[in-house]
Amino acid sequence: MKKSTIAILGTVVALLVAISAANVFAAEFRFEKDVQRYEQISRETPPTRDTTFFVGSSTFTGWKEIPNDFKSCNAVNRGFGGSQISDWLDVAAERILTPYHPSRIVFFCGCNDIASGKKPEKVVEDFKTFVELMRASNPDVVLHVCALHMPPVRKKHWDDFKRFNAAVKEIAEQDARIFYVDFADATSDENGAGRPELFKQDQLHLTRDAEKILVPLILESIQKERESLEK
Repeated sequence: MKKSTIAILGTVVALLVAISAANVFAAEFRFEKDVQRYEQISRETPPTRDTTFFVGSSTFTGWKEIPNDFKSCNAVNRGFGGSQISDWLDVAAERILTPYHPSRIVFFCGCNDIASGKKPEKVVEDFKTFVELMRASNPDVVLHVCALHMPPVRKKHWDDFKRFNAAVKEIAEQDARIFYVDFADATSDENGAGRPELFKQDQLHLTRDAEKILVPLILESIQKERESLEK
């Protein structure tokens, strides 16, 4: 066999291996289709530096009115259902967020992490890593971290949700560019239990009425951000 033929065959094999590896990588990430969809949306309508990214799990995925509810903030929805914070660290952030150097992120994630068996302390560490990742893209980024609410169907995890909330609230109190939005208090009764009427039939996802309760909380937090940065 001629050396030129061997070289060509070697190149072909190398390409096939590279393509196979890329396909395996894509297959390994369980939200690949969601990421590709958001990449396409961003190519068609590129986010700007004043875009507010709503990032996280199904609480935002199902919140279809985010662009209208937060029109004044130039909001885009980048949540995907079932995601954990680790998903954003592994793949999603570098493809959906960091190319656009976000200046503001509204973040809701962690419920699925804890429900899957992760300890609240581990989820808090993942959140800290997410903050570091975003600051590497834009040191001035501001995050509004939303407390985990208390879905009735996940009652056995409520104590861990509350531990996570307490930890991220403390982080926000010590960091001028992180704001805490108390979803839990707004959707719970006087005993700290999630109000069933604010959750859909599955008792996991929020109703539109619940979303309407949360809109002013987020807008108030963004207004506090603006006022604090003007000082």
